[in-house]
Amino acid sequence: MKLKNIFMLMALTLGAFSFVACGDDDEPTPQDQGTTSEANKAVVGVYEGWTNLVTTYLNKNYANDTFTLALSDGGSLVATFTDAVWGTATITGIQASKTDTGYKLEHGEGSFVMNNPRDPENPTQTFACKLESATISADKTQLTAVISAHMEVGHGDMTFTFQTGEMPTDK
Repeated sequence: MKLKNIFMLMALTLGAFSFVACGDDDEPTPQDQGTTSEANKAVVGVYEGWTNLVTTYLNKNYANDTFTLALSDGGSLVATFTDAVWGTATITGIQASKTDTGYKLEHGEGSFVMNNPRDPENPTQTFACKLESATISADKTQLTAVISAHMEVGHGDMTFTFQTGEMPTDK
């Protein structure tokens, strides 16, 4: 009877090791399965601050802007930037990762629906928008995005940098 129990235990052990050894090495990661990372959950919120907008002919600060991070159905982040003068940018597919000082946001593309007050028949124009870089920390949150906004000859791309905190005063 003992020999039969030992044989049965060996068969079960060998079967378990065979199953583990033949496992799929290409198993989907949590992001592939649509789950949400802890870093993505940690940065969700509404951030208030100011924006520096730079084009070929413009370098100006704008106060009272907002930057909202929300979770998409797939678990990535959706950033919505809103400025009363310029309009609203929506960037999807963003992933957050933890750093020593806070969080880093990467990836993400979307569109900027830009206000166009000079053309009442077309009050808005839509341009491609891409996240350049973003960091979130306890003392400062900064998001930089590039807008492919060829509004007029020579304007080229626009870069907007959103920051939390007080907007610097012009001297």
